[in-house]
Amino acid sequence: MALSDFLGNTSVVESFKRQLSENRLAGSLLFVGISGVGKWTLAHFISKAVNCQKRLNDFCDECGTCLKINQQVHSDVRNYAPDGAFIKINQMREMSREIFFKPFEGRRRVFIIDNAHRLRVEAANAILKPLEEPPESSLLILMTDSPNDLLATIRSRCQQIHFAPFSEAELEKILRARSACSAQDLPLVGRISRGSLGKALSLDIIQYRQARQDLLAAMQACAGKFSYHEASQITESLISAKQKDLFNFKVDVLYNLLRDLFLLTVDPTTKGITNTDLHEELLSLSSSLGVKQVVGATRSLDHLMRGERRNLNKTLAVDRFLFKLSGSVNLQPI
Repeated sequence: MALSDFLGNTSVVESFKRQLSENRLAGSLLFVGISGVGKWTLAHFISKAVNCQKRLNDFCDECGTCLKINQQVHSDVRNYAPDGAFIKINQMREMSREIFFKPFEGRRRVFIIDNAHRLRVEAANAILKPLEEPPESSLLILMTDSPNDLLATIRSRCQQIHFAPFSEAELEKILRARSACSAQDLPLVGRISRGSLGKALSLDIIQYRQARQDLLAAMQACAGKFSYHEASQITESLISAKQKDLFNFKVDVLYNLLRDLFLLTVDPTTKGITNTDLHEELLSLSSSLGVKQVVGATRSLDHLMRGERRNLNKTLAVDRFLFKLSGSVNLQPI
């Protein structure tokens, strides 16, 4: 493999090739783009390109250095990610000390911070100096899909690199070669993924369809004569401790359904919905809901997601979602 094997964002890769060949790669980089678009992959490609034993300004993926970086055991390439909900100050203090050491076995030390928007304020402040004045022997790469949640002092100290989502045509071409997904499901997978290759490759379409059908049934119980008991029984899986690992997945399914309902409520003739195979069911449901209800439910879901990191009472938050969608905010459960 080599830098040229990176999928998508060709202009970004070509820019890095030029910077590497001209020895003008910035010491502090901020990779910005949706999850699954290749930020982490390119960061590791670059860490190999600046240290490869066989190639200059590129990598072979065969030498001892490349293999160590692939296995995440190279002493000059460090990876940092949230410890729980946030990246902690102790992690960044460690990095701020390490970054000023000379390389142990490579040509350049590389420090990669994933989900940089999860930096606590104290942790972010701890890396301001190395971001502003990184030593020539070190490279700092931050990655985020939520740049507005980063401190302005962090953003201003980095060269920002923006990664574009994959087009539907690009995704379909890659999925045909790499995915076991049926040709019939490829368009749906592409629409669900919204330009994220990582999401497209990891999506279990059978699991998606099952979760979608369950959640659609809960939403239907909110339309017309609101049945809180029926709707809440279905949405219990959202807050079930046994299915905690599926929480974000199911919330994403809900967002897709709400987006489709909003579009159909505004324009019943629209062709832009994600779940086109459920067009008739969604159209029928949208006719029973108003824009205010769909928007209110979406905001309630946003509230649930924001509060998920703050130990929000999920049962109450999900109830709020159901009542907002039903338009029966002032009614008692039945």
